Amino acid sequence: MRVGSRWLIAAAVVGVAALAGAAAKRGITPEDYFAFESIGDAHISPDGKQVAYVVTTVDQKRNRRDTAIWVTGVDGQSAPRRLTGEGVNSSSPRWSSDGSRLAFVSSRGGQTPEPATGSTSTPADPPRSQIYILRMDGGEAQVLTHLKNGVGAFQWAPDAQRLVAVSRTGPSDDVDPSARRSDVRHYFHISYKFNDTGWYDDKRSHLWVVDAATGAAKQLTTGDDWNDLDPQWSPNSSRIAFVSDRTGKEYDDGHNKDVWVIAAEGGPLTRISDHEFDDTQPRWSPDGRQIAFAGQTARRQFPKLYIASAAGGARSSLAVEDLDFIPTGLQWGPGAKELRFESGVKGQSHVFRVDLSICKKISVAIKPFPA
Repeated sequence: MRVGSRWLIAAAVVGVAALAGAAAKRGITPEDYFAFESIGDAHISPDGKQVAYVVTTVDQKRNRRDTAIWVTGVDGQSAPRRLTGEGVNSSSPRWSSDGSRLAFVSSRGGQTPEPATGSTSTPADPPRSQIYILRMDGGEAQVLTHLKNGVGAFQWAPDAQRLVAVSRTGPSDDVDPSARRSDVRHYFHISYKFNDTGWYDDKRSHLWVVDAATGAAKQLTTGDDWNDLDPQWSPNSSRIAFVSDRTGKEYDDGHNKDVWVIAAEGGPLTRISDHEFDDTQPRWSPDGRQIAFAGQTARRQFPKLYIASAAGGARSSLAVEDLDFIPTGLQWGPGAKELRFESGVKGQSHVFRVDLSICKKISVAIKPFPA
């Protein structure tokens, strides 16, 4: 997340606090919760002049949350304007590198029809979230992807010619959707359900590369026993780093995610991390020669920051000695001699800077906003 994004989110928190303060004169009621509007996932345009973000509201009558994408000037001189329409949820705004396009995820297509009275068929699947592209010089947003199970996370390639998307796929994709569905499930692993997720199905998350002009999609990774997540483009748009537990034990209480690299055109995988426990958050150095990541060498250990060669085959090295924080939001820069990350400290969020050129020194990059 960019530093500017944190300022915008902090402004939202202050706004909510002000609303709560005003309500304190009469006492806050449960109904006040439904009036709250929250903002998040803010991203500054490449030219630094605009910020796109997500506004979440509560629709009490329909018992749901609605999300929409808004944009406003960073200088605060222009009024915020809504970019996506009402009635559909839109999220994850991401700028192309030249700032001419804004990609986002949205599920559109109307309400799911109910089966006719007496019918033995099941309702049609609800619309899946797909990537839409909105040109900033005008016009309506156009759907880019048509993946069967929709799109979760995605990221633009630095050259803005392609995107990498995470989508789910599995054996049941080949089953005739008009056939009557059985509620019988067969499970062969220790993990078969999860809180707020419910029963697992046979689908797994994998990577797809999508042409930004035509929407043509090519599946890069496969496998029925693991999920491929958090794809990150190399600076020259030729390779993609991602996280996956390729031991085949992810659903048998496995804890060995690794960082891998694959060519954007597909091909063999290169393992980057070298630990027996979870390694996550791969981030490319600006020159594409190294990858920083958060890794564990023991279960339930605080993740530590490591740096490894992007070519693989070499041992990783600690970026920070005796790190006593849980790093999130890891990123390089500015430049190739700094890392930045976020971490919670006594109930507050701090941003930290790691100076790799001065004995791996760590310091507070941005102090928390005052209460």
